[in-house]
Amino acid sequence: MCLFTVVSYSQDIHFSQFTNAGQLYNPALTGQYEQTMKATILHRKQWRSLGKGYQTNGFDGQYKFLSMYSKNYIGTGLMIFQDKAGIADMKTFMVQGSAAYHLVVSNKDLFSAGLQIGYIQRSVDADGLAWDAQYNGYSYDSSLDNQERFVNQSKGMADIGLGFNWKHKGDFSYTAGYGARHTRQQLGMLAMSSDKYSIRHSVSVGLSQRISQVDVKMDALVQRQGGAMEIIVGGTLDYRIGDDSRYTNVKTSSIIRGGMFYRVKDAIHPFIGFQYKRTAMFSFGYDIRIAKMSSLPGIAGGPELSITYLGTIGRSRMKIRH
Repeated sequence: MCLFTVVSYSQDIHFSQFTNAGQLYNPALTGQYEQTMKATILHRKQWRSLGKGYQTNGFDGQYKFLSMYSKNYIGTGLMIFQDKAGIADMKTFMVQGSAAYHLVVSNKDLFSAGLQIGYIQRSVDADGLAWDAQYNGYSYDSSLDNQERFVNQSKGMADIGLGFNWKHKGDFSYTAGYGARHTRQQLGMLAMSSDKYSIRHSVSVGLSQRISQVDVKMDALVQRQGGAMEIIVGGTLDYRIGDDSRYTNVKTSSIIRGGMFYRVKDAIHPFIGFQYKRTAMFSFGYDIRIAKMSSLPGIAGGPELSITYLGTIGRSRMKIRH
């Protein structure tokens, strides 16, 4: 019923641990890590009590092109995501490529600008849905004509995004960025329509400080699309096991990670993780619903998992920690 009303609301692909999928929110973050390549697999499941629930799977791959003559570099990325929801299998399939130019302003400051271009396909299978015309006066009868005629149940469209980010690295580090997505999409799928999809604006900030063997991090993400707004804030504690070489990557520490994110008026998301010597990362968290929805049975929250591999291919510049 909500799908076919004149005004309806739905969610875009998103993650509670948004720091694990940076280029999904801001293409300027493509390539902001220490090694030359990065590959992440993400999985999220939620609202299991509503039909089949929501399930999101994705791949985030990135590669950095370094220069022998300049500290500046280019980051490239590829994202592939699929989101599937409910009995009608409402699907969003997305393939997007990103490129970001990273300007090393000083030994501590990095300015980045990124562009994202891709393809999004949205689809729905209405055959398994029940309609009012299929009630015979006493009960539901699936053999009756539902009297619904759709122009199409699938539509593909181009998608363009852009973003900017500033990063300061020091004893007290901070970062701030802005990203915009869906600058070119059309909304109409099940009927002929020229309505435009609202641009999704994202503003992110992060603070971090090292205290002995512990890194304390605070992150926040504010997103607005049309009349909807999402705010996520959270904190992370990284405890380092071992020592790091000062000028090379010969000795690197491992990290035990834990923290919590809070999605305002919706859910809290505790998580744990482990990073092995800047090579492999694992993170697992779970949404715990706090929104008051007394009429909704069962569990609305769900697990979120990410596995990341970091490596070096080709020439690597030592100690460029941007």
